[in-house]
Amino acid sequence: MSKERSGASQPSDRHQYIRQQLRLHGRVYAGELAATLGVSEDSIRRDLRELAADGACQRVYGGAIALTPNRHGFQQRRHENTERKARLAAAAVRLLRPGQFVFLDGGTTNLEIARALPEQLALTVATNSIPIAAALFGQKQLSVLVLGGSLNHQSGDALGTVATRMLDTMRPDICFLGTCSVDCELGVGTVLADEASFKRQLVEQCGHTVLAVTNEKLETASPFIVAPLSDIGTLIVEPDADPARRAHLAASGVPLLVAG
Repeated sequence: MSKERSGASQPSDRHQYIRQQLRLHGRVYAGELAATLGVSEDSIRRDLRELAADGACQRVYGGAIALTPNRHGFQQRRHENTERKARLAAAAVRLLRPGQFVFLDGGTTNLEIARALPEQLALTVATNSIPIAAALFGQKQLSVLVLGGSLNHQSGDALGTVATRMLDTMRPDICFLGTCSVDCELGVGTVLADEASFKRQLVEQCGHTVLAVTNEKLETASPFIVAPLSDIGTLIVEPDADPARRAHLAASGVPLLVAG
């Protein structure tokens, strides 16, 4: 970090600087901030607690990480970064083989995966996402199973007891998991409690879990944890993902696939 802000003694100035670093890097370290800003680590830890209380970050050992920006509803997010998501989807479908049982979890990137499924590839596809089920309509090479349950209007997914009971009868070969955040230390997260519960069950019952994530989700945190990164079989990232973040993920041991 730059030394140009050294000596910033006012908490408001420090908070502004820390927010800036979180936007730029996704993660900050208390020791580095203390040295850069010329204050004690106790002061920085207090700053981080206050910023976490304001919803600007989540405290982790040694510092803090940014909260996921993925807090808007499905209807808004489905029109954002569609070209980038389509590139991730093109890489994702290359993992598929004829005859597999595939689960498509909810999410706008997974919607692009549904749209990218090759017409000649015969699969059994299950989903709890109403928008994804609609996208699969008419693809006659697919055997499509749609889970029922209580519709969550923010995510567009069927969740709750009915959905989890139906999922309990399934053992997919491969699933494409939707997520709001990915971090080496905190794992995979989401913003809704009932979503997190469903996704945890999906990861436990799936043979191979694939996660395709846009850059802004890397090294961010969510209120609810789905699974540790070690439970992910393949992590697909964008070609222009920040090199430092990619290095952190690779060091965690998760197999990385770069789209494009």
